[in-house]
Amino acid sequence: MFITGEILVISVLFFSAFYIAFGSFILESPYTGTFLAYVVIWPVLSYFKRDFKIGRAVSYYSTFKKAFSSAFIFVSLISLGWLFIAGDAISRHFMMSLVLLLFVWITIYRVFVHLILDRYRAFGGNIRYASIVGYDQLTFNLYDVLSKKPHYGIRCKGFYALGEGVEKKDKYPLVGSIDDLLSGDLSHTDFLYISEKVDRSTLNKIIEKADNSLIKVKLLPEFRTDFVKTFSLKRFGAVPVVDVNNLPLDSVWNTVVKRAFDLVFSFLMILFVMSWMYPLFGLIIKLESRGPVLFKQLRHGKGNTPFYCYKFRTMIMNSEADVLWASKDDPRVTRFGAFLRKTSLDEFPQFFNVLIGNMSIVGPRPHPLSLNHSYESRIEKFSRRHASKPGVTGLAQAMGYRGEIVDYYQMNSRVRLDRFYLQNWSFWLDVKIIFLTVYALIRGQDLAY
Repeated sequence: MFITGEILVISVLFFSAFYIAFGSFILESPYTGTFLAYVVIWPVLSYFKRDFKIGRAVSYYSTFKKAFSSAFIFVSLISLGWLFIAGDAISRHFMMSLVLLLFVWITIYRVFVHLILDRYRAFGGNIRYASIVGYDQLTFNLYDVLSKKPHYGIRCKGFYALGEGVEKKDKYPLVGSIDDLLSGDLSHTDFLYISEKVDRSTLNKIIEKADNSLIKVKLLPEFRTDFVKTFSLKRFGAVPVVDVNNLPLDSVWNTVVKRAFDLVFSFLMILFVMSWMYPLFGLIIKLESRGPVLFKQLRHGKGNTPFYCYKFRTMIMNSEADVLWASKDDPRVTRFGAFLRKTSLDEFPQFFNVLIGNMSIVGPRPHPLSLNHSYESRIEKFSRRHASKPGVTGLAQAMGYRGEIVDYYQMNSRVRLDRFYLQNWSFWLDVKIIFLTVYALIRGQDLAY
């Protein structure tokens, strides 16, 4: 059903792109053959990538990433075919329309299917039944999660206690002991969740029983994860190793997605905005005061590596620019500079930094070196904000923390928001921060001076 639905969607997109390019839905050669190849390649790719497998407890962002990945591979394949086989015969306008439609609507379709499947599971469809081995807080927490999230489609049948004389709790149904589990009928159980407190000998017996009954076994480790945001399990030979401070942007795929967005966004801003803004603002800046159009300043980037950050010059030339921040009614700020700072238009040259690769569209804002040095030993985990590229805008700025820093509280608040951003990064969080930034600029900010 999933693949059939996708074939229908991509077929509609093909004819929509054809209509955009030619104003007609009637296919002619070579578009007829192209369409046949197109509707064959996609389901084959989707099947082998197992895209139709939407797991339980999978986030919508994971579905989005998987859809974007499939669309990227598919677009790459058809683009290669267009370049080397039918470059002259297939319209460039048609191809561009098709690619854009594919990226937008395939991801929308996938997320929609995920949403429908979640609702279906919540109402009792596609259900799997589980039993939990162990009767302690660790297993109670799992039971609570499964009860509160019916869209996972996992219904818990009850608990098997590790020993006799366990105090039964009304909220957590106790159905027997380990002996009852080993001697009982598990034909209507799909999963067994086992507390790590079960001894090795008993665990081996349970796994053997589960194997004979074709039941999946899942272990519940006692390792506490509530004090860390992200972690992953690896194996060095037979030794398990847990990474407790991984960040979402440590993932290669997430980095590729963020960089691709940065390149596209910055290129469009430079092409359509900076192309006229730079000569116009440059002329005004030059007429108002002597000095260069751009002000460049060393700031810390990813991994504390210094780089030159670009801005439109908003002050008269002075020797304190690198050590003294602009304050309200600062006499060094020019009249046009005050306008640029109030509207944040002075930051636009940083899209060149993004294109070069030493900044991102969204990330912790870079600070002058002297400011970092004065706070890095005073604020907990200050250096953690340099685990990613700095941004043209950031969560702290979108929430109103911008401009002059005069005390510990202001810097500490920014750093905490920066760390939150890095620990909870997602593509949609970047999009949200961009919209919040635009809204803040339209509304105006008191600290923009």
